[in-house]
Amino acid sequence: MSFWPGVTSLADFERNAKYGTDVLDKARGTNSCIGGFMEVCEAEDIELVPILNASGGATATVADEVYDHYVPRMVEGFKEIKNDLDGILLALHGAMATESRTDPETDAVRDIREAVGYEMPIRVTLDLHGNKDEALIKEATGVFGYHSSPHVDQANTGVRAAKCMIKTLRGEVKPIVALRKPGVVVPSVFSATTVSPAKDLIDRLKEWETKDGVIDVTVLFGFAWSDVHNLGMSLIAVTDGDQALAERIAKDLSDLAWMKRDDLTGREKAALYGVQNGVSEAIRKARDSAKPIVILDHADRSNDTTFMLRELLRQGAQNVAVPLIYDPDAAVKCVDAGKGATVRLDVGASTGWRDGGKLTVEGEVLWSGEAKYTGTGPMSINREVNLGPAGIIQVDGVWLQVVSRQTSLIDDDPMKQFGYNPYGFDIIVSKSKTHFRAVYEELGEEILIIDAPGQCPADLSHFEYKHVPDGVYPVSRKQ
Repeated sequence: MSFWPGVTSLADFERNAKYGTDVLDKARGTNSCIGGFMEVCEAEDIELVPILNASGGATATVADEVYDHYVPRMVEGFKEIKNDLDGILLALHGAMATESRTDPETDAVRDIREAVGYEMPIRVTLDLHGNKDEALIKEATGVFGYHSSPHVDQANTGVRAAKCMIKTLRGEVKPIVALRKPGVVVPSVFSATTVSPAKDLIDRLKEWETKDGVIDVTVLFGFAWSDVHNLGMSLIAVTDGDQALAERIAKDLSDLAWMKRDDLTGREKAALYGVQNGVSEAIRKARDSAKPIVILDHADRSNDTTFMLRELLRQGAQNVAVPLIYDPDAAVKCVDAGKGATVRLDVGASTGWRDGGKLTVEGEVLWSGEAKYTGTGPMSINREVNLGPAGIIQVDGVWLQVVSRQTSLIDDDPMKQFGYNPYGFDIIVSKSKTHFRAVYEELGEEILIIDAPGQCPADLSHFEYKHVPDGVYPVSRKQ
């Protein structure tokens, strides 16, 4: 995120980085693009030669040292074995920006391309929230983005890319790629593909994929809080040798996105509550609800803003779960105190920027320790989850979980893995954007989206964009 103070360091990436065969060992059976690559290639008895896999999460601008550490290793790795390679599968995100590069992932593909030559097929997978333009399709011979937000189809995206690669190598298809940008920036809360308007674009995408000659179609909704030249939605089509068809698909989806721009940016019918009335409404609805009312505090990218917790306590909300609040100091204090102790903590607000400030709470420690488990949710299935030192405390009517690693509530593991039934709560707070919907559309009685202050609000006018092109809706470039 361009506007977040500070940088995401190499150490942040190295915490979970994998190299060589460890890449495959950790990805097997997971909902990841690499897991999807493996599923297809191992079934076809095709050898995969892994180089590395690293992620720094969705936080501040990435330090240049990250690019300088990983990309040369990838380039050298591919260069050393290029004579034995038939093709390259790259699992990228798509919305990364470093201190000096506005599109480092395309730069990385270009660096790899220069090392292996332009005859080598390269397939790239992307997160649905990538910011990309035609520069990428000049380097990659196929681009495949997630179709779902929540991202329950990461592995399937890898499967799509790997199958296309195999068909290409067998001479069965000749992929042609087209890309269009409608000039629309979508705040992530409006990119949920389970509901309109984002669902409308995915439905049209699926219609196109049934047509003869179409290999794959992608809708990238972009990442709205990046001040980059390629900000915003991208519509991508991959066809079997038919450039005109690819262009027609990309244009059709681009036109549809522009037509729905007000809905996609929250300009119309956006049912967003303010903090005070949203909490009041959640408390009222929970009295007669058979299942938990879900509060979505969508603007909290750091998973530690205190606006929502403060208001829940002020209004005396009862039987509320607030999982995964990021605060390593508070978590360690809970571990040191131990189960059954009463602790007084200053929690949350680690960034000092749009975070609500520290909130002093006092309560009984219900659980504390090293929080590690194997994920069971649709996005985290079979992945190692490490929240670091963690504590669960009862603060008046609020069940509060503090952890040492930043992550948001996307499934019920943060409660279930610690012995708590999520259905036993009247209100559950998530700070996800769309990913929680994979579980909580069914688990919850109703979802109330509360537009509390935070690092990623729906209203983009809070930020001064300097690098976006003119005419990108609804932002305007500041001179």
